Amino acid sequence: MNKKFNRILLFIAILLYIPLSILQIKIINPRKAMENLESRILLMPGQMAGSLVLSGFKGIAADLLWLNIEDFWHKGQHYKMLPLFDAVSWLQPEYVSVWAIGGWHMSYNIFHVITEDTKEFYAELISTYESLDNAERKRVQPVINIAKALWKINEEMSAYNTKWLTEKEMPEAFILLNRYEEELSKIEQTHPDMIKITHKLLASVREQIEWYERGINFLTKGVSYNTEKYDVYFELGWTYYHKGQDYPNAAKQLAQAVKFPHPAYVDNVLAHAYELNGQVDKALEIWETKLKENASDNVARRAVEKIKKDGAFSPKRRTILGLDKY
Repeated sequence: MNKKFNRILLFIAILLYIPLSILQIKIINPRKAMENLESRILLMPGQMAGSLVLSGFKGIAADLLWLNIEDFWHKGQHYKMLPLFDAVSWLQPEYVSVWAIGGWHMSYNIFHVITEDTKEFYAELISTYESLDNAERKRVQPVINIAKALWKINEEMSAYNTKWLTEKEMPEAFILLNRYEEELSKIEQTHPDMIKITHKLLASVREQIEWYERGINFLTKGVSYNTEKYDVYFELGWTYYHKGQDYPNAAKQLAQAVKFPHPAYVDNVLAHAYELNGQVDKALEIWETKLKENASDNVARRAVEKIKKDGAFSPKRRTILGLDKY
């Protein structure tokens, strides 16, 4: 009901905009507006959003773009959403939701979609390999070796202990992928179809890393427009912490987030990030502060006890150290 009502209101606003835009164009110099407007906005959707912006109706333009984002989301057309996120973030850079949702779609949703493609390519490759006789299998073994190495990278990116997504590991991953691509190009074309599928597999694995990186870059840009709020710092820190398991960068961003009014859970995540980054003393300090502020905080109490006793509270760190989880 709300969705339908919002669309009706937007339609009415656009109808009102048509006569007003004629008057507005006389006031605004179109050439100057064009110089200050990123050209991509003029192309979306059906040039209506661009026309609204040029006429001074940025809010209506942003609402129109948000409706398109919602529509593409429900249709599963994730790629079509990306230029719209760029447009809305340009129109309303201090609207934290666009940065949070855009970064989430890139680093999580689209990453997942590409992961499914990777699985399909690998399954197709293995199925083709298993249909070959022994002599043919021997000839294509170099291709299969590369495919298995690529599949291992994919699995490591999705494992409990994630690999390849930290700031330090990503360049190493790209070097490795470039090497596999070069090796693949040198392999004799004994089975063109398998080589073609392996190229697709390699491109898919590369895309997984690139989409995570795009999400990080998008959120980083969002931080630059929202330096006095906790929100985007937290979203960026959480993506580093949870998706990339890049604890140095996670701790850095989350430490910025807690400088501003924020929910209590932000401190908890920062404490875990510090601990997993080897800064156990800072993690303990956070938990002790929380316990002083609220003596009934059982999580903080347990954290203080476990860190003082075992040197670890985070489940992952306890697993690494060979301790029971709690």
